[in-house]
Amino acid sequence: MKKLSILFLVCVAFAGTAFAGTFKITNVYDKPTEIKAYEKDSGQYLWKCTDTFTTFEADGQTFIRFTEDGEGQYGNDKKFRTWKADSTYLYENGTMVPQSTRIEFQDKDGVVVGTLRTTFDAKNGKVICKLLNDKKEFDFKEGLIDKDGLGVAFMNYSSDIQNEFAFPMLTNEPSFYYMTLVDKGKEIIIVDGKEVECCKFQMVPDLGFLGIFAPFVPKTFFWYRAEFPHEFVRYEGLESGLNTPYIVMKVGEQK
Repeated sequence: MKKLSILFLVCVAFAGTAFAGTFKITNVYDKPTEIKAYEKDSGQYLWKCTDTFTTFEADGQTFIRFTEDGEGQYGNDKKFRTWKADSTYLYENGTMVPQSTRIEFQDKDGVVVGTLRTTFDAKNGKVICKLLNDKKEFDFKEGLIDKDGLGVAFMNYSSDIQNEFAFPMLTNEPSFYYMTLVDKGKEIIIVDGKEVECCKFQMVPDLGFLGIFAPFVPKTFFWYRAEFPHEFVRYEGLESGLNTPYIVMKVGEQK
């Protein structure tokens, strides 16, 4: 399976939605996934990362852990960076509830240039994000998924496709949005010289009263293998937020 990696997407505004669902998790693909990112228009190689999801037991409970190691030209300035991400989710009753996230960026000399630490407190309904010297707080919403958890969530969603599915999302900005995942049908992608049938999804932000600007918001797409275990294949969208490169993230050699 796959996660979508540090990075990405986000839109300009948020206004609530009447209903948000909860992803049902039945499978955690625990093999490392290597992903490479390229600028969409020029095809220029930018960076690579390796993502892994695993499960473990602690205090009589089951947890899902996501880790990512990346390196390359990441961010608006396209400077060389390395990064590590580590996120933990409580796996309970077929759902995953975020617990904590830690991301650290270093420059080419090993100097820390960015950190994000997030604590999720579902019991008290709070999310606390610490970004360098800044701090933000959000309300914890049922069904909340952060960026690092998208990989497992989308992989499982593709096994039980609905037409549209709304959910609350916390990005690495950090910011909070309601998103709608829209089923765009099946599509064939050539991976390492072989045809792979994929489920294609579009992720659309709820812009509320700013919906008139929707045509100007870059579109975001994901592709997952149609056959079990529905591994990640491709992503097209903003790298990490507005004014960042529009990129393609993919596994293997693709056409």
